[in-house]
Amino acid sequence: MKSFPSLPLSAAHVLIVDGSAEEQHLLKEMLRGNDFHLSVAAEGREAYDLALQSRPDLILMSLQTPGLDAFAMERMLRENPLTEDVSVLFYTTVKHLSGIEPADRSETLDYLIRPFTVGQLVERVQAQLRLSLMLRETRGARREGARSGNRGDWDLVRRAKKHLEERLPEIRRLADIAEALAVSERRLGHAFQGCLNMSVAEYMRQERMRKAKYLLTHTTLSIRAIAAMVGFSSAANFSTAFNSWVGASPSSFRNQALTNALALDRVLGRQP
Repeated sequence: MKSFPSLPLSAAHVLIVDGSAEEQHLLKEMLRGNDFHLSVAAEGREAYDLALQSRPDLILMSLQTPGLDAFAMERMLRENPLTEDVSVLFYTTVKHLSGIEPADRSETLDYLIRPFTVGQLVERVQAQLRLSLMLRETRGARREGARSGNRGDWDLVRRAKKHLEERLPEIRRLADIAEALAVSERRLGHAFQGCLNMSVAEYMRQERMRKAKYLLTHTTLSIRAIAAMVGFSSAANFSTAFNSWVGASPSSFRNQALTNALALDRVLGRQP
């Protein structure tokens, strides 16, 4: 499966943002045993300036942080090419969310509801770091591919992606796509490498995991059903692949995501 060798998670830079020195110390102690590189900021503007200087891999920020509004800071990060891939994990209590309209979720933004255990915090931080690394690598590959791929290659990649999206459960091999598009496997592989800087197999795995995460968090389908829908022959094979890619089992990923989403929905009055 695809790994994340560009930056070991234990070497990742986590910026903790909280107006309370006591809370800063507590969070550092909760994360310290994982060998992250930890830094702190006491307010939003300071955190944004530090992010521009050091480009942390993750910002762990309290919604009650003084200074620059947390949501405004997140938008500024997304709009700046230097920080667009920095993951943000906001934490707060359900009570504090009352009367607050949270920012729309982007690929790199998530929420953590207090109270949480050390294990829950570490697992969510690691999941966000993996996501940040994946997006950074993918976007970098696309920028590089845009410089190197020709129009014919891009058209072939576009058709291959569309075919894969429409028939994801059925496709098992590179040959399945090449045959459907009436090109050689070598030609197809060359196009993907030149345009996206990744193999067809890597792209297929990425798409399977992307759809799996969506189905886990937006449906109540069983793990077995989701495994079949993303092209795995068994739930066991799917679980192994998902855990290798995401760093959590499908059930654990679903439970964390849904628990968090339900808490937000209750606060915002979207649940009856």
